[in-house]
Amino acid sequence: MGRLTEPVGRYAEHPYYIAQTDTSVYCVEELCFTLCQNTFLLDRGLLDLKLAKWLDEECGLRELARPLYGLINQNGSPSAFVGIILEYTHYGTEKKRQETEELLRIGADMDVSTRRKHFADYLVGNGRYAQAVMEYEKVLEEIPSMNYVMRSELLHNKGVALCRLFSFAEAAEAFLLAYQENPAFEEAALSYLAALRMTVSEEEYITFIAEHPMWHEQSLEVEKRLEKSRIDYENSEEYKKLTGVLERRDTEYYKAVSEKLTQMQRDYRKMVEQS
Repeated sequence: MGRLTEPVGRYAEHPYYIAQTDTSVYCVEELCFTLCQNTFLLDRGLLDLKLAKWLDEECGLRELARPLYGLINQNGSPSAFVGIILEYTHYGTEKKRQETEELLRIGADMDVSTRRKHFADYLVGNGRYAQAVMEYEKVLEEIPSMNYVMRSELLHNKGVALCRLFSFAEAAEAFLLAYQENPAFEEAALSYLAALRMTVSEEEYITFIAEHPMWHEQSLEVEKRLEKSRIDYENSEEYKKLTGVLERRDTEYYKAVSEKLTQMQRDYRKMVEQS
């Protein structure tokens, strides 16, 4: 996350409460941080005259407030509103500001549940899997049971996040629920079998398929995909590097594996800290 190069405006005596994120901010720096961190939760309610007045009177940023007043009166877009604030304060990089505006442009007119789903998907895409799981669960609590298509997608994506956390048993449960919500969602069935295969022994998995013939066709597709993944990995540069080291010297191999595991541990700790 980018930082402001220097403070802008003054620290407010009274905070501004952002209802969409349930957050109170005391300065424009905190406002910018909250807007960028919670873009998927924001909607047209952000165009609030109280916010413009707060920046004007509490933070002493009259030059920033002036175009915001105009945008509110013209019923402008939330993306333009946030863009003005970020541009004025030079918050973050140009790329980050553009990304935030684009995400707002896409999601501002969505319903709350859809925005939260997109936010959770965004977290998965950025490696924040534990936080994504919690977001998916929040949306699942909110949406009605008759919206089975969206519930199925949420459960499936939750399963994907759980797989990234190596929680395959929980992921298998989520995938199965996704398939039960929407039997037409074939990918959920395949994901369920793949996660189940990672959870039980090969003998137990074969027994399960034998006892549940309705999964036979999907199990064949899962095996094809697993075989393709194995071949792709064996052709990868990472695999060639590790096996090459092994051929040269066992100690170098274990050193390379140790370094890889250490990096994975660092990545995991960083992910947990962000969630």
